[in-house]
Amino acid sequence: MKNINLKGLLITVFTISWIGVLPQLLKAYGIKIPKFLESVDLLMTLGPMLGAILFIYKAQGKTGLKSFFSRLFQIKASLFIVLFAIFFPIILSLFSSLIGLKLSNTDWPEAFTLGNITSNGLIIFSMYLVINTEELVWRGIVFDRFLEKYEFVKSCLLLIPIWWLFHIPLFLFPDGHQAGYGLVEFTCIVIAQTFILGWIYIKTRKSLFYVHVHHQLLNGFGQAFPIFPVFILGNKYPIWVFCALLLVTTGIIIFTNRKKYAHRKNPNILDN
Repeated sequence: MKNINLKGLLITVFTISWIGVLPQLLKAYGIKIPKFLESVDLLMTLGPMLGAILFIYKAQGKTGLKSFFSRLFQIKASLFIVLFAIFFPIILSLFSSLIGLKLSNTDWPEAFTLGNITSNGLIIFSMYLVINTEELVWRGIVFDRFLEKYEFVKSCLLLIPIWWLFHIPLFLFPDGHQAGYGLVEFTCIVIAQTFILGWIYIKTRKSLFYVHVHHQLLNGFGQAFPIFPVFILGNKYPIWVFCALLLVTTGIIIFTNRKKYAHRKNPNILDN
């Protein structure tokens, strides 16, 4: 990824993705838009992939693209990391719901049956698996570039504001984010997931498969369980527990790897 114009890539990805949000944002404020703009909302999630293709091809040609996208099918990893990447988002969502509802003295919503949670989680996960291409850029290129210059923690800290800013248009709607949580909760999620996904990325030898699957499982089952305030009458306890558990997990990852990754540029991804 050394030959890629990182600044140009970020500007391109932000521009494409923000254009994808603009039509719905304008409509939310009662501003009429041309019909052709109504079909560009997919650019929000496809922007990272389009930007990656453009800049990798420009820098490395077809060979670079082939090598890059082959990492989406790189599945060799330790059993622990595989299990963590797949099951942690589901377990996290379950316990966040149980604990959050318990703390708020709220009964489990009847609509969230095991069947509904499973089917909705898998459907949303499958949808995002196809259309959400963020990991191609954030871990696959930007984080990868930072790791060439800095150690793990600093690389994550540099990525956090970039990834955070990318999502800001979603909070500009009249009622804020459509899921019902605010910037404080979102910031906690971004901080935690930057470290967690970065750790998975390193531990799987820079595989894009596991970070992509983990990210979309979190998106899918995070919406399938009663966590987001918009689905549970504005109750924020589950999302607060969700954030707290993510931050605790992040702390454990940083603490247990503090000696391995401290003061080391491009940490040894072969240490599994």
